[in-house]
Amino acid sequence: TNARMTSKELLGILAKDYPPPDMAFIPELRGGTGYSCEQRVDALAMHCWPSRGLEMIGFELKVSRNDWFRERKQPWKAEFAKKFCDKWYLVVSDLKIVEYADELPKGWGLMFAEYGAIHVMIEAEKLTPEPINRPFLASLMRRATNQELTKTLTK
Repeated sequence: TNARMTSKELLGILAKDYPPPDMAFIPELRGGTGYSCEQRVDALAMHCWPSRGLEMIGFELKVSRNDWFRERKQPWKAEFAKKFCDKWYLVVSDLKIVEYADELPKGWGLMFAEYGAIHVMIEAEKLTPEPINRPFLASLMRRATNQELTKTLTK
């Protein structure tokens, strides 16, 4: 069972499904830059080739049912990033976190971790993404640059 899995462990398992150079995977992204921006998304992934549709996928990660219940009361919190995505998923460490499919907000898909891999339980609806705005782009670029610098400097 994955009941005791941490968010960081779940994020690591998810990241393996979106490897470079075909994919860009950005964990723990803010909605913009500056101190006033408190909105966060757990992860975004993007197909980097036109043949794959340049699809962007957003992820909200949950490792407890209580945390999921808090999120369900405020589904609008994800909208700042979801509006730029082609698909949006809830990713859980254990399927017991979501007991019924109707708990998911409209259009959200459901993924779960099992034996060190991520599986799709409910496919997300195809969304019509808006063009990315400058504050969100700045946050993406800052996060991607910081990740790349960290990798380079720690080799």
